[in-house]
Amino acid sequence: MSRGRCIRLGPGEEFDLIRRFEGQGGALPPDVLVASGDDAAVLQGGWVVSTDISVEDVHFKRDWLSDQEVGYRATAAALSDLAAMAATPVAVLVSMAARRTGVDLEAVQAGVREAASAVGACVIGGDLSRSPGPLVLDVVVLGCTSWPVLRDGAEPGDEVWVTGALGASTAAVRAWDDGRSPAEALRTAYARPTPRVDEARWLVDREWVDALIDLSDGLAGDVGHLAAASGVRIDLELAEVPVAEAARAELGDEGALDAALHGGEDFELCFVTDPDKVDPAAFERRFGVPLTRVGTVSKGEGVWLVDGDGGRRRVERGGFDHWGAEPT
Repeated sequence: MSRGRCIRLGPGEEFDLIRRFEGQGGALPPDVLVASGDDAAVLQGGWVVSTDISVEDVHFKRDWLSDQEVGYRATAAALSDLAAMAATPVAVLVSMAARRTGVDLEAVQAGVREAASAVGACVIGGDLSRSPGPLVLDVVVLGCTSWPVLRDGAEPGDEVWVTGALGASTAAVRAWDDGRSPAEALRTAYARPTPRVDEARWLVDREWVDALIDLSDGLAGDVGHLAAASGVRIDLELAEVPVAEAARAELGDEGALDAALHGGEDFELCFVTDPDKVDPAAFERRFGVPLTRVGTVSKGEGVWLVDGDGGRRRVERGGFDHWGAEPT
């Protein structure tokens, strides 16, 4: 792997800002193999490092979750970045800022430890600060791998695959926003996501993966990062997108598909591989999770949606964007 690489990001105001940040930096030190643009940084010696922030009233509301679930969810989201590099989790550091009263920080920390322990990692430190504002968690995760899988390995002729089912987490949020309690399957998808650490390593061990990302901002948006990083076009077949049945029950077919494409926080894996290489039945036998072919890679750029009649339209709206237009 060449040293000092930055991976190209897909479109969006949030990522435009990140690109401006990148332009303000100097040369990378020799021990940095991959810097910004992927799910995590890669350092010499196989170390993989990522950070993920979780802010009350932006990423979660405390009347939706227990304090322990807040810690669990924030940590699982950060660990999903290690899964996206096919790295083995080793350690977690968590920094918290909170009001002096009203938050059970020991319960939050218990959730952090629970999520870390579930993937074989331990909590080794962090920081704690008092804050007059919302509860904030910043989770740093460290992992290791002899072969980090990046986003830039897709080539024309490849296939695009997705683990699990999509849209349930977004459907839960939309139920809460409407003043209703979501169905248990939706709430679980939101409150206790599963970072696909074991699944990623299993796929890589079988040499089924050429490019990899986790789905935090919606399938359409995250596939856009794969396309941009690899300099290719990706066509997504709408009829093949694995939409969660509980999301369909909550949002209807059209709304659930929109949640799968643009909602985010499913924390499933999306990967690109050579054609006719994947055995989805073997994966499902091993993990009890479906594996679905959702698209193809070709020459060109961007992400295109293919309907059942073969019509194609370019994706103009990606996934969740923190710096996108404020809702009106």
